[in-house]
Amino acid sequence: MPTVNSWNASAQNVGGSTVGPADYTIFRSLLDTWNFWSLVVGIFTFILLLYLVIRFREESPDDPKLDGIKPGVFPKERDNLTLELTWFIVPTILVLYLTFIAWQSMITVWVDPYSEELAEESFDITIEAYQWGWNFYYHDEIVVLNETGNLTTFVTPMGSEIKDGSIGIDGNLYLPCDTPIKAKIVTLNDGGELPVLHAPFMPEWAIKEDAVPGLETYLAFTPKESGTFDLFCAEYCGQQHSKMLAKVHVVGQCGTGE
Repeated sequence: MPTVNSWNASAQNVGGSTVGPADYTIFRSLLDTWNFWSLVVGIFTFILLLYLVIRFREESPDDPKLDGIKPGVFPKERDNLTLELTWFIVPTILVLYLTFIAWQSMITVWVDPYSEELAEESFDITIEAYQWGWNFYYHDEIVVLNETGNLTTFVTPMGSEIKDGSIGIDGNLYLPCDTPIKAKIVTLNDGGELPVLHAPFMPEWAIKEDAVPGLETYLAFTPKESGTFDLFCAEYCGQQHSKMLAKVHVVGQCGTGE
């Protein structure tokens, strides 16, 4: 398990990222591809729609050029098998292509929790959801630099929650840069209110996973830029759903982000 040394959260960039996922993630290229084909299909659709509106606009009942189409009777003489196959095959190929590339991106975040390779390299955390907030547990040794400049070590092999000390009870998540993160997602079982679904969503990496009562789900990602980013709940969970906010502080030395 990795050890993260000398974290100085106050020295990091807090500007966050631009709108959408980070450029180094697979989701940025996916978004660009999706936007390109959306634009192509949109332009084609609206041009065709405009043509059909003009070409088949309302005509006078007295016009002898009327098509003579009767309601409820299919005009067999107008059947065009080539056209029907075209508007079925072309959209089907496009949808299958977009589904394929979207599936490839999902593989990057869905993680095998028993993977030996991931277990050796990853920084393991647990994200625990409750109404209405988050608990973050760390399963590796963490060394942080607090606001007063004093080093404090938190060793939490059993996943004990960081409560006091250098980072305080701020309800936020701290992660090392350039390190694979394996996050286990659970919900708090306090025996009180009926359990509901939550879903931690981090737009910087375009990742989300459901927190399902009684189940453990997993996410994997690798932050490559330091900074402070947002974490939301993306599953409506009650009256204060919109207040389930947290910050993800990515700290430490980063590489080039490539």
